[in-house]
Amino acid sequence: MKVIHTIPVYNLKSQKLTSITQTDFKAIEERFVDPRFFDVQGQFIIVKNKFFKPQHLVRHHKFYIKGQEVLKHLPNKATVKKVLFILESPHKNEYDYDQGFKAGMPLSGSFDTFLTTFNLLMQRITMTNRNEIYEVTVYNPVPFQTSLHYLFRKTINERTRFNFWLHGWWNMRYHKEFENFLERNRFDYYINASTKAYKSLISFKLSNQVNTEYQVYHPGSGFWNRKEIKFGIKKIVHLDDSHYMFQLTKEDENASVF
Repeated sequence: MKVIHTIPVYNLKSQKLTSITQTDFKAIEERFVDPRFFDVQGQFIIVKNKFFKPQHLVRHHKFYIKGQEVLKHLPNKATVKKVLFILESPHKNEYDYDQGFKAGMPLSGSFDTFLTTFNLLMQRITMTNRNEIYEVTVYNPVPFQTSLHYLFRKTINERTRFNFWLHGWWNMRYHKEFENFLERNRFDYYINASTKAYKSLISFKLSNQVNTEYQVYHPGSGFWNRKEIKFGIKKIVHLDDSHYMFQLTKEDENASVF
């Protein structure tokens, strides 16, 4: 039987945010750790409140796209379809580490791929070949770097990342902010492009607000870059709450992901 020892990660309120393996902990000890945002001790790590300050939050961004072109100006009397494109949290490439860990634009790590393939995605969703103008809003329900790449400077265990994401979703109440955003804004298409572990939590929140959701692969995955592009499109019709036999509790939602 393999035994894995872990190190807890807390915030300043002594809430446990996630846990990391001792192997990852040793990797942290061997490199510079920014003391403004992390306090690394022998038996635990503290993520300081400054990690979550506004400069480090990747907020939603809106732009207009037609074909493979981002429009600087919207033509007069143009017909526009509104799209909400949802990703679970910012990618490591959406930060400028040389400029004080400054947040950039959502999808900036894979925007070129997104731009060249988005129109094809919408053609497959709408089942037409029309070259529409789309107002695209890219939205991260949890707007900070849940990969903790700024701490580790390497890929970390998915469970570690997911637990840290849950801290933002539940404890920091970003799930409520997402809910309020859906109530204030209406779109023609809701596309859930989060990765597998996060899709069901985001989908459950959408099911209480919208009629139809489209689930696709994350644009950073290899599926968007293949010669024969695969989006993995799933159309989910949320007529009402009756398609859920019961309202999931917070713990049930967590357990249902895996």
